[in-house]
Amino acid sequence: MWPLAIALATLLATALAHATPFDLSGRDWEGATDFIALAKAEIGATRVVPTGQLDLRILKREDSVILLHPEKTLDVESFARFMRVGGRVLLLDDYGTGDALLTHFGLERVAAPRRPAESLRNNPAFAIAEPASAHPVANDVVKVVTNHATGLKHPDLSAVLKIRGTDEPDVLLAVAGAVGQGRLLAVGDPSIVMNDMLRYPGNKAFARGLVKYAADDDTWGKRTGGKVYIVSGAFEQRGTFGDDSLGDDWRERLRNLEDALASIRKDGFSPTMSYVFAVMVGLGIVLWVGSRAARTHKPVQPRFTRGVPMVAQGGVAGHAAVIGAPHTSRVLAMLELKSALEEDLCAILGLERMPGHEALLIQMSSRALLDTEGLRALKAILLRLSSIETMVLSQQSSPQAGKAGLGAVAAATQPIKDREVLQMAATIKKILRSARGRAVMKKNVDKFVEYAGGQP
Repeated sequence: MWPLAIALATLLATALAHATPFDLSGRDWEGATDFIALAKAEIGATRVVPTGQLDLRILKREDSVILLHPEKTLDVESFARFMRVGGRVLLLDDYGTGDALLTHFGLERVAAPRRPAESLRNNPAFAIAEPASAHPVANDVVKVVTNHATGLKHPDLSAVLKIRGTDEPDVLLAVAGAVGQGRLLAVGDPSIVMNDMLRYPGNKAFARGLVKYAADDDTWGKRTGGKVYIVSGAFEQRGTFGDDSLGDDWRERLRNLEDALASIRKDGFSPTMSYVFAVMVGLGIVLWVGSRAARTHKPVQPRFTRGVPMVAQGGVAGHAAVIGAPHTSRVLAMLELKSALEEDLCAILGLERMPGHEALLIQMSSRALLDTEGLRALKAILLRLSSIETMVLSQQSSPQAGKAGLGAVAAATQPIKDREVLQMAATIKKILRSARGRAVMKKNVDKFVEYAGGQP
């Protein structure tokens, strides 16, 4: 006896645990079979199509769709096109995915009154709604019992039901309006048409009004041949209604992706997805480590042991490296040659400072320190170096060059090739060698004459 009771209790608990709200075939308290039976009795069984898969491609303007608490992403564009050509959409939703459709048409979901004027068993969660206008859906309605309802707000749509508040504003529960040639009716509580909720006369009258509204003729013609599709929860949507540049397949893939992301945000990863994700992360780590574990790296010399580049050093060596660097203007080298030449010539002549070039050439000639060819070469060199120095000084005196510095000055002068610098250096070296040799010889001769003239 006890094992049988335990087995029955287990089966009952399992069945209850898997019960789905608004299940179109569910006969429990939150199923929707009584609503479907009411709809078939009202407009005929052939016109009522309860389904878990809505093919948007086969909808006609004579058809209507009743959405009970949708849980997957709605194809809002298709429903909007369907209504514009004459179709009707009745959305009964409180906390499902109907917000996208509401937002598309400017509807705003608001909270129900916290202190409703009437409620079942004095429980604010079971507020009593009443007709807000003479809309045909609420013609035979007196009171409607709600279950954790949400309100709706729109400045232009027709009010259908409202929940009166105590010391607070009334809140609309149901609104309706035209969309093109079709109609949209939104209700903030799908629980009104649950099996157990239909035992209240006002709820049954409102459910009957919904079905009639979905099947009633419109201004553009009759709906006698149209179907009333009833879908709920996580129903599937196939294809799209009307022209869609994106295509049916891509539209369905996007809806599936949005549903998957929404499910992850709401419930997190399933155990299977978590396991697969963990395995993929682990494999990724193994591959990453394996690809780098055997990789050799080029040794890097520590900075404190690295040699200092010649151009960064001071003294003669650093100065010479800067002047001889590939990107340094050769004007600097020519000015260095001029300075060295003048300094050496002053030393040879025994002068404390450099005289003018004409005076210098006269002294070199009078002392016979250079022959005619040497004097001619020295004069040409001094003339070339003086012209370079004059160009540099003239550029430095201009405002633009003063800001740019010597680099800009050198760049502004006529380009000087390495070959000219080397030839100039070789010629100067030859002239100085000749002048020093003659100066030393003359000095020795003078000493010898002085010594010889001084003997008895």
